[in-house]
Amino acid sequence: MEPEKEKNPGSDLDPGSENFDCMKALYDPSYEISDKDAVCMDTVEQCIKFISNPDSTRTGKEKPKPAPEPEKIERRFLPEQMPVQSNRKEFKHVLSRMNEFKDGPLGTLSNWQREKTRIKVWTRDMNNIRGFCTGFISAFDKHWNLALRDVDENFNRPRSRKTYSSSTMKSILMPQDLPVEMKIGSSLLRVIKIENKFEVCVRHVPQVLLRGEHVVMISKLS
Repeated sequence: MEPEKEKNPGSDLDPGSENFDCMKALYDPSYEISDKDAVCMDTVEQCIKFISNPDSTRTGKEKPKPAPEPEKIERRFLPEQMPVQSNRKEFKHVLSRMNEFKDGPLGTLSNWQREKTRIKVWTRDMNNIRGFCTGFISAFDKHWNLALRDVDENFNRPRSRKTYSSSTMKSILMPQDLPVEMKIGSSLLRVIKIENKFEVCVRHVPQVLLRGEHVVMISKLS
């Protein structure tokens, strides 16, 4: 039998010795740790966590790990569930179609609309020329429907229509009653002249829409 190795006195309290007795070191009130930077752990779990984590500091506290990026939540479709791409043409509204007119009468209207030119439009009723109006083009289409703004209108209407003059209702206006003003909607209508069976009226409106079938002629206002 091999003789037992002699133990050095005090080696059982040396953490670096093979003969270190942890229980003796734990219960010996006179035992002091030679390494002043050593960390005291309260539980075995803290020791295991400290040993297994190489990034931990000597204070026994783990370095805060960066927060993981939140996972992007999105619905996952199967290939047969993906939307079907269609060959549908892009819808063109009135404002986009106006820029397509380059030549001809509609091209002239497009130029006047871009240059903000004041125009004069003659309109008609069932049988005659109703009058004319001047304004700026906001929009138009190939059917000659016009949207005008800042419009001054001059038109004729039959004299048989009942109107208000002062506080008395009259069935037919007389020349001595002119000029007559009356409120119609948001515009102020003025009767300025009487010609045979018609009254000549003028008014100013912020916006007006003319149907193409009522348009007789359009020209640039000089």
